[in-house]
Amino acid sequence: SAGMRLRLAVRSIEAWLMADSEKLGGFLAIDRSLLAARPESVPDPKLELVNLARRSRKREIREDMVPEEGVASKVGARYAARLIEFTSRHWRPDVAAARSDSLARCIRVLKEWGRK
Repeated sequence: SAGMRLRLAVRSIEAWLMADSEKLGGFLAIDRSLLAARPESVPDPKLELVNLARRSRKREIREDMVPEEGVASKVGARYAARLIEFTSRHWRPDVAAARSDSLARCIRVLKEWGRK
């Protein structure tokens, strides 16, 4: 279709979220220096985000995002809910785009598409 556009995150959406290190560090209650300088180069961004949550000073973040011992899941039971909370209330896509080439391209294409 002429009006269809398809954009894919390089690794996963978590890489785009980690690109806003200031806000994600605050949300997870971790030192933002723990976040990768180049989030799109992280081999497994979902695992990286879970591991960052393990280091959170907030028990609720750890309980929600980190899987329980012995559970087969790679993420905690409220992982998706926490990501939705972060993206809807804190994440700044324009700031994150400065550290994420694929996100910057996505935003640029969406803005161009919106002008047509």
